[in-house]
Amino acid sequence: MNFIRGLDPLGLQNTSDSTFSILLPGLNNVTGRIRYYSFYCWLLDEYSKRVGSTDPIEQIKFIRTAEYIIALSSQFYSSNNGSIPGSNYAKLEIQNKEINVHDLNAGIYKLDGTTANTYWNFRWGAFGQYYLGSMRNIGIIINRDSEGGIYTRTSSRDESFISGEMLAQSFASNIDPEKSETFFDCISKGKINEDQIENLLPDFNLAIVPDGTEEEAQLIQLLLQKDYPLRIEEDPTTLRKQTISHLLNFSDSNPAAFNDREFIYAAYNRKGIIDGKVDDSLFGWFYYQFNEFWHYANTSIFNGVLDHLEDSCGPNWIPLNQLVDEVGQSVINTLETENFIKNSNDKVSEVLINIDLNEHDLFQKIYKSKKTEKVFYGFLLIFSKYLNNQNDLVSLKEYGDKNDLGKDGEGPGYFLTQFRVKMSTSVLDFVKEYIFKNIIYRHQYVAFRKIGGGGLSTQKFIIEDHHIRYLGNFEAAYTGPRIGNLISFLKDLNILSSDNQLTEKGVSIFNQISLND
Repeated sequence: MNFIRGLDPLGLQNTSDSTFSILLPGLNNVTGRIRYYSFYCWLLDEYSKRVGSTDPIEQIKFIRTAEYIIALSSQFYSSNNGSIPGSNYAKLEIQNKEINVHDLNAGIYKLDGTTANTYWNFRWGAFGQYYLGSMRNIGIIINRDSEGGIYTRTSSRDESFISGEMLAQSFASNIDPEKSETFFDCISKGKINEDQIENLLPDFNLAIVPDGTEEEAQLIQLLLQKDYPLRIEEDPTTLRKQTISHLLNFSDSNPAAFNDREFIYAAYNRKGIIDGKVDDSLFGWFYYQFNEFWHYANTSIFNGVLDHLEDSCGPNWIPLNQLVDEVGQSVINTLETENFIKNSNDKVSEVLINIDLNEHDLFQKIYKSKKTEKVFYGFLLIFSKYLNNQNDLVSLKEYGDKNDLGKDGEGPGYFLTQFRVKMSTSVLDFVKEYIFKNIIYRHQYVAFRKIGGGGLSTQKFIIEDHHIRYLGNFEAAYTGPRIGNLISFLKDLNILSSDNQLTEKGVSIFNQISLND
């Protein structure tokens, strides 16, 4: 057995991942530039016209070469070239002043045909790794299964939504024909010089959507239309559009800070309510952050327990009961010092009476703490979550069940069942049992489940004959909620300014959404 780092050691992030998938379908945490959506539609359209081969290997090479040219050209952008796949590799290539003519084939494949240490490791390029799933969900590309995995843009048979064909045409209208021919000529020959690269700009700058163009209008409409336009049975409610509306409203409210987490914190604080009513999208972000705090608290406890194990025993074995006793007693001592309890016999319900905290402050305390202090604040975060949301637990559970979001180990279900039963137990017994069951044994369960039939394990410790030995640790962290990339999209589309203010176009879009709703 080989031990690897792994992710999500307690298996509690699945609920968060599922939640932002329904709130912001059609984009993800790595689709950094919205103009790639129209670029890929155009590229697939041109592949059909210029190459037409139904061999996936040919299409992969075509796409990889095109992506590499874009990465090379990004080194000459007059604006920010962030989130352009392959740009780090291309930067080194451009910085090599001994090279003027760039061998595109050498940049996309090694001599043996592998892709490691090229501009992009994944076989299908950034298209396959980053954009494919989102573009397929949003209805602008499809897989032509009858032709062995070849991808193509969707057709404009239904004018009620933006298709891949429409985006391909609007992208083409913003590309000078001579520059287009240079682009494809270089793909065909497998070589490009720096004069040709610079000449492709600004048309092929994928960090900027040309202002006031049909391409810009279509990309805006793409974000505001039905979440899944190719699904006939879809409910007309689109949570992506609602999220965009709330994000623009949040920007216009002049918040102290404007970023993905501050927007979600605002939704959490108002419990998904706006104008006295529960909003599906805002409540979804409330549900999302509730589970973010949940997995952060538990993973912090996990981290602190392992810190103590390493600090006290190093690579040696220790009785499992001894470890739990030591960590549990440390938590009790701190609770007493902070006057949350009188002694370890106090009930959990009595601890709750003495707590008047909020989750945001506790998150910051966990972030700055170490070892068993992190365990202490992790438990306080769990208690605080219950106290501040106990009247909403049923609604949170029902929201998760209705949308099939409540995965194994989700927070609302735990509070409504197990936690309420445990409130009459002593705080010491609760802490020790929780560490045993919800931290140590849950990690074993999750790690064993991930092994499957392979030989790689994400275990952070080994338990044998009631003894435990340290292998590694894992820091608690939030998941990425896609809001950050949505903000980037809105800036690319000239809806938000660089300083996060609504532009004139942004005000118009916001009013349009509000009127339709």
